[in-house]
Amino acid sequence: MNLMQLRYFQAVCKFQTVSEAAESLYISQPSLSNAIKDLESEFGVTLFRRHHRGMTLTAEGEVLYRASKDILDRSEQIENIMKDLGKERKKLRLGVPPMIGSLILPYIYGNFLSENADITLEMVECGRQELVKKLDEEILDMVFLPHTKPFEPKLAATQIARLEIVCCATKDNPVSLYTSVKPTDLKNTPLVLFENSFFQTEEIKKWFAREEVTPNVLLQTEQLSTMLSMISNNIALGFMFRQLIEKQPNLIPVSIQTPIYVNVSLVWKKDAYFFSSMKRFKEYLTDKNPFNY
Repeated sequence: MNLMQLRYFQAVCKFQTVSEAAESLYISQPSLSNAIKDLESEFGVTLFRRHHRGMTLTAEGEVLYRASKDILDRSEQIENIMKDLGKERKKLRLGVPPMIGSLILPYIYGNFLSENADITLEMVECGRQELVKKLDEEILDMVFLPHTKPFEPKLAATQIARLEIVCCATKDNPVSLYTSVKPTDLKNTPLVLFENSFFQTEEIKKWFAREEVTPNVLLQTEQLSTMLSMISNNIALGFMFRQLIEKQPNLIPVSIQTPIYVNVSLVWKKDAYFFSSMKRFKEYLTDKNPFNY
């Protein structure tokens, strides 16, 4: 068994046909079929059930699938580390929640990458829970995370901002005239929120729960553009960071009566290899913090 055979095996697992897997690997179908047969012969097991619709894993194949995925992931990590030591790896895998991304991405693309043109940026945008998972699995190198309490010991972080969550409405919405709002003010008001995996949504739902008010949630979404569209068209109210709303000419930020502040930090795993691209990005945020924290 070797890494190439395992990569071939994983490709067949993904596509469930030899033809599509071979095409993705740029090799011939006979070569791929022979590699799978060699694995089966070496271990004396059947890895796939062959049928007219394709191929599905046997119980033995499931075991190899899980084990080989871990091996290949680790192999890629080792390869990346050695390339970094040899100054060949110039990649940064960065994760960011949508609202934070809308604030910081213009600075990253406009400033950091222009000053570090040799670095290739791979960006993932999703909620906090998914970002933490991808960081733990070392799919991402660094992530921006909102938080209100210290991180667990296995994570390292540098705080870059403290942002206020506010209610946002159009200029002609009656709520825009409020000095501040409390949950009872919004008891029957249609709301648009991010999905439950998003940190801001968790904090807003806690805010309603403390006053024993059930929010009238019209829609939950992962898309910042969807949220902004629904608020701008006066379909619903939403909750965002004040700095983001102040950039929207048609929206008004309304303070929450008991303000909710969220810290934003750049986070990485303590025991993971600290790539040179990560070091340069951390130094950039320290020297030129776009949030002016």
